[in-house]
Amino acid sequence: MALPQHIEPMLARIGQPFDSAEHLFELKWDGVRAIAYVDQAGLRLHGRRRRDLAARYPELQFLARLPHGTVLDGELVVLRDDGRPDFPAILSRENASPRGVAAAQQKHPVVFVVFDLLYEAGAALLELALRERRARLERLVAAVASPRLMLSEGVVGDGLLLFEAARQRELEGVMAKRLDAPYRPGERGDAWQKIKPVKTVHCLVLGYELDAERGLRSLVIATDFDGELVAVGRVGSGIGEADRRRLLSLLSARHADAPLVAAAGPAQWVTPGVFCVVSYLERVASGNLRAPVFRGLVEEDGR
Repeated sequence: MALPQHIEPMLARIGQPFDSAEHLFELKWDGVRAIAYVDQAGLRLHGRRRRDLAARYPELQFLARLPHGTVLDGELVVLRDDGRPDFPAILSRENASPRGVAAAQQKHPVVFVVFDLLYEAGAALLELALRERRARLERLVAAVASPRLMLSEGVVGDGLLLFEAARQRELEGVMAKRLDAPYRPGERGDAWQKIKPVKTVHCLVLGYELDAERGLRSLVIATDFDGELVAVGRVGSGIGEADRRRLLSLLSARHADAPLVAAAGPAQWVTPGVFCVVSYLERVASGNLRAPVFRGLVEEDGR
């Protein structure tokens, strides 16, 4: 049986930490999602945008020796010496030029951390329960015995304990997956939940960016790190329609020729005085907040 040309990865909803004997809890790997297809033609490695990434990761060519008709879902990850994922490093692998692939491989070799088996010997496993797919996946990974193919280990029941361990190690979070759930390509349902520890910070609005359709597109924000006010990027996620209208009303009356502190443009700069709460995962090397989400304006009484 021929494999599909492309399978959309199953997606997850955002959830809160919990315990459940009906769920498998895994670490959420901070890498690049990929689905590997192995057939008579060799290895294909598809990212979310359907590009074949196999040539970009030559250290994973051993996957072509897997039994024909195998499809694996997982995450391409660069691991630090302490075992934690290095997200900037995997981004450098993603952005390497064709001529730079060999050097990038030497500097930041990847591991394919797998968490699902979608096809085995050409037979679709999508309708099987997760517990059955995982059992088959465990046998496959054990048989390969390669340091470049790693099973995403999980625990049943103790979601709160794993979440706290992930939070303390400053990992991206935890995935909660219902053990009886089939694999639904492209579906974002309650069967899979992503649970992330987030930080919040009060930010000063330096300016804003407009969008032809929605009006306000994003806010340019700054906050106080280590006693110094610095720009930390832009936030657009989480701004609802009511927020957009109110923010535009507030900010359009506060025109300034330049931002209070240095910030990358273009933007409509404003005089200081508007503050908001932003959640984020971490602060990256550039100084910007990673995955910022607008949580609301800070009112005059500080709320």
